[in-house]
This record gives sequence, C-alpha cells and structure tokens, in this order.
Amino acid sequence: MLRYRDIPQRFNVASWFVDRNLEEGRGHRTALVTGERSTTYAELATLTNKVGNVLQELGVRRQHRVLLALSDGVEFVATWYGAQKIGAVTAEVYTYLPPKDYAYYLNYTEAEVVVVDGVTLEAMREAAAGSPHPRHLLVVGVAGDDLRPGERSFDTLVGQAPETLEPAPTTRDDVAIWKFTTGSTGEPKACVHPTHSPLLSFDWYARGVLDIGEDDLVLPVPKLFFGYARDLAALYPFGVGAAGVVFPERTTPERIFGLIARHRPTILVNVPTMMSAMVTHPHADAQDLGCLRLCTSAGEALPAELHRRWDATFGVDVVDGIGSSEAYHIYISNRPGRGRVGTVGQVVPGYRAR
Repeated sequence: MLRYRDIPQRFNVASWFVDRNLEEGRGHRTALVTGERSTTYAELATLTNKVGNVLQELGVRRQHRVLLALSDGVEFVATWYGAQKIGAVTAEVYTYLPPKDYAYYLNYTEAEVVVVDGVTLEAMREAAAGSPHPRHLLVVGVAGDDLRPGERSFDTLVGQAPETLEPAPTTRDDVAIWKFTTGSTGEPKACVHPTHSPLLSFDWYARGVLDIGEDDLVLPVPKLFFGYARDLAALYPFGVGAAGVVFPERTTPERIFGLIARHRPTILVNVPTMMSAMVTHPHADAQDLGCLRLCTSAGEALPAELHRRWDATFGVDVVDGIGSSEAYHIYISNRPGRGRVGTVGQVVPGYRAR
C-alpha cells in the first residue's frame, strides 16, 4: 500500500496520470472513448500540453484557479490535466445551473480563466457581468465571430498552441484540486486537496478495492464535474493505462443501456437513483450487462431492496461505498464479490474510521 512518504517530493498530477503512459510505452492505448471517437494517450497528452500553453498565455500561473463549466468530453479532460500540468488549481461545476449559481462560483473561486461551451456560455455571461473579478472566458465549440470582448475561442487558441509543455515543478503538498460539497448545510464550499490526494486514492481505492486494471473500460453515470465520476472515469484508469467513456448528453437509463451495448464497459460508476431507474425500465429484462465485472454505487444510500432487485435483474456485482469531498473519495466500501446487502462495507486501506 502506498504511503505519503513514498511519494516523491516533486510530483505533478498530469505527469503521473497522463505523460507516464507515454514514457512506459502505452501512448498507443485508448485513454478516452466518446461517441465514435477514441483518443489515445499520445493524443490526450498532446492536447493537454496545448491547453496548458493556452492557459498560461491567458495569464494562469501556479495556484491560480481554473473553473470548468463544461460538458463531458475530451476537451474537459484535457483542460483539467492542462491546468494540473502548469500547477494551477482545478474546480468544476455542473453545466445546467442558473446564472446566480454560476455567479456564486465565480466569486468564490476568483478563477483566472473559466472554460465554458455552448451549453453554459449564456448563463456564464450573465453571471460574469455582475462579478467584480475580471476573468477570461475560454469557449469550447463556439466560433470566434460569435464571441464577445473578454471571450476567447478554445478551438482557435488550442489549434495554434505548441504541442510541448514542461510540467510545473509542483510538490506533493501543493494545492491542486478544489472539490465542492453539495451545499446541504448552506452554500457549497470547496474542499481543498493537494497533489498527493488523487495518487493515494488511486492506490488505496481504485487498486486496493476495485483492482482496476489496464483492460478495464469505465462508464460513469454522473457527469465529470462530480469528483466521484471524474476520478473513476478519467483519473484512476489512467493510472494503469485503462480507459474511460465520456459523453456530453444528459444521463438517462436509455442512454446508459445504449452505451453499454455499444462500448461494452467493464465497470459502471452508478448512483442508487439511476440504479432504480434502470431496474424499473420497461425493457430492463432485455438488457445484456454481461460485460460488466462490477457496478460501483455511491453518492446516496443504497436501499437493501433496490440492491436485491438489481442483483435479480442484472446479476452485476454491486460495490457499494461511501465517500465525501472532504475525504477526497470513497473511504468505506464493500469488496467485489464479497458485498453485504444493506452495508457500505469496510474501511478502505489507508483510511481510519471510528
């Protein structure tokens, strides 16, 4: 089991989770699957470098915040790692919020650059108009002719950016990630995590509990703004040269069934609300989920009766667990093949609970 003291003093998240795959000969392997497109680690590394150069051109420096209000896709993942590579701090928000909520996150993060797309642009424009903190809006997928002062075209700038980028000399204790709470006891607040948190969580949970391997393909039900999904689909798989499925559309049972049929993932990252919708779907009995070796469940309590119904309908092993933004990820979990209905399992190696 990896310990904090085992992590080198000089540590960069993007270098370890993306560039290391090239260094170890996995550049040709698929990192991301979206629609009909597959992105290799070599392609993702190049795009990450180009985005990192764009962010620096826009004035982002080490420890500056970069806010992502962006639909799921390769651009989301490359932007997240591009910010990490230059030593910036990433924060993400949901893509269907009203302007007043975006205004809260803008003022809270004081982000130097906010990355948006056609889904979030208008709401973010309205939010930014009343914000006292000046910033750049970096817009994905919108033509330059449709942009306003202070807005820059992601596609244009990335297309012109250099393909190489030296990683910032970040340390294992540098702040790297802001994970927002749900706001159940007030306004959402950022839980601040250093660079070593994702690496320890990868080793303790993804490897130590799920035994994620290079042949796994991970499909997330929640969107990537939710750290539970982002880590499991676009961080933990990269630690072993595996791959994740990302899609920009809203999640529905029909879409999940369709993605499973098309891509045949091995891990489904799920939440009880969607599990209920899937087992009660009128065509549930006709679905072939035999490609899945496990389905994770988190984000809310999993009722015992729903767990039993899932088992009876799909026969896919459910690995239920509990985590939080404050503790980075899942810290108590059942084990594959040894889950007990109605429980959240045992403490994940590396954590303590009382």
